[in-house]
Amino acid sequence: MAQTSTDLSEIIAENFGANATYVEGLLGRFRSNPELVDESWRAYFTELLGDGAGNAAATVSNTAGEARPTDNGARETAAPAKTAEATAPAKAAAPATKPAVATTTEQVEAVPIRGAALKIVENMDASLAVPTATSQRRIPVKLLDENRRMINQYLQENDRGKVSYTHLIAWALLRALDQFSQLNDGFETVAGAPARIHRAQINLGVAIDLTKKDGTRTLLVPNIKDAGKLSFPQFTQAYDDVIKRAREGKLQIADFQGTTISLTNPGTIGTVASTPRLMVGQSLIIATGAIEYPAEYQAMAPEALSQLGISKAITISSTYDHRIVQGAESGAFLARVHELIL
Repeated sequence: MAQTSTDLSEIIAENFGANATYVEGLLGRFRSNPELVDESWRAYFTELLGDGAGNAAATVSNTAGEARPTDNGARETAAPAKTAEATAPAKAAAPATKPAVATTTEQVEAVPIRGAALKIVENMDASLAVPTATSQRRIPVKLLDENRRMINQYLQENDRGKVSYTHLIAWALLRALDQFSQLNDGFETVAGAPARIHRAQINLGVAIDLTKKDGTRTLLVPNIKDAGKLSFPQFTQAYDDVIKRAREGKLQIADFQGTTISLTNPGTIGTVASTPRLMVGQSLIIATGAIEYPAEYQAMAPEALSQLGISKAITISSTYDHRIVQGAESGAFLARVHELIL
């Protein structure tokens, strides 16, 4: 029997979590014309829809707009019952001792959270079961900025694009994991007992903030497979590829599977420091803040800042599963990242 729209939303949310909104958009394309999505998505949606796969006229339900059930307006239309006082002869009203105070009732509407948004709620609730702690480190970026300039000068001379600060910071994270490989492990309960899961492959999740046509924003977290084994040119190419495909709506199912650690960059919108939630199954999420001068110096002229030796800096935080990662390990890991960035 064909799945209902609500069932589909719940299944997609269960399988793709925070990326479910993206997948529901692809489902809408598939229903209008299967050729609009790649072969792997066509196979997935065909299996998902079952005998309803040919119903191209159906649309993905938007449960976020459902209103709370009402009592069909009975409260508004029911006439007040007559009382003995109402049928008795009218009496002269007593003079008012003070003016009446007008009262208003705020109109509210409860909107059920379902589908992809509900899965985000469930993920956040589940994340509360992970005992996390956070380490932060403030790192000067003067040398990082100069190295980036030299790299980009070379790349532009050879018509090979350019690298961003995030490319270099992500690369530093991967190289630091060479020394702190235990931070790529996971926690699971196996046969009723807690277990540490050793994972040789680093699948680096990259948080991508996308703005929809209606102005709302959505977050996708695809990953770069086996990122620790890539050379720097290979890594930057893989990073750029996943960003490009996310913006073009061409991510595949495999892009969301098997993330081991994540990198998010709220600094692009000016956030100085962040403590993101750690999803179940991962042991570490890194957040980078804005690259900026200390606030008390931001109004000074660049020449004066240079004379004082004041550099721009960035705050990097490491939020970790405290069951398998200890504070000293997280702190030492960030110290290694600091060294590599310099």
